[in-house]
Amino acid sequence: MDNHIFEMIKKYAEELSEIPGEDKESRKLMVRLDGRIYETADGCNLAELKRGDVILVAGESETYPVERRLLQEGGEIRAIVLSKTPYCRLAARRGMKLVPALDDMAQIVGPQAETVSYTGKKIRRALKHATGCFVRDRYTISTGRSLFEAVTALQVLEKSAEVNIKAEVLGGAKPVARAEAKLMRMIYKKKYSKAEAAVKAEEGRK
Repeated sequence: MDNHIFEMIKKYAEELSEIPGEDKESRKLMVRLDGRIYETADGCNLAELKRGDVILVAGESETYPVERRLLQEGGEIRAIVLSKTPYCRLAARRGMKLVPALDDMAQIVGPQAETVSYTGKKIRRALKHATGCFVRDRYTISTGRSLFEAVTALQVLEKSAEVNIKAEVLGGAKPVARAEAKLMRMIYKKKYSKAEAAVKAEEGRK
């Protein structure tokens, strides 16, 4: 692993560690770079990541079989973040289907974030039109074409879950219409394709 890859992963590990919550030791980064998959070691200190905390992996995974396959398939999902941030965890426990009450969720995550069980079929379906989902009794999965997008998706999911849960005492948050949310997501992806190209260049990806 060259220094550029390590420093890039370290940068986003630090950003991930700064998201509030008591789950920081359980958070994990997974990324595909030029056909190779790198993961942060379970339980490592993301705020002070060391070279030995970043692992080059291959083949099947007994612990993260679905996530590893998603990266190996070579589609748009090139980065995955696993976490148990407070409001996302609460949403998962409630089995919520989170819909966007904020424009940034519609744009960055999509028209909904579902709670699903840990099977490849259900997670793939949940991620077909969204960049994140809640996995029952496990964690939140957020994804992206880069680590930047995957970490950002988690930040937006956590904020959106907080807004929706807190708004329940006032009768619930007013959701963005599904058709409008899908359109906002499509426009966002197209608009920020150039920004994604710049991130790819920074990360050294092809």
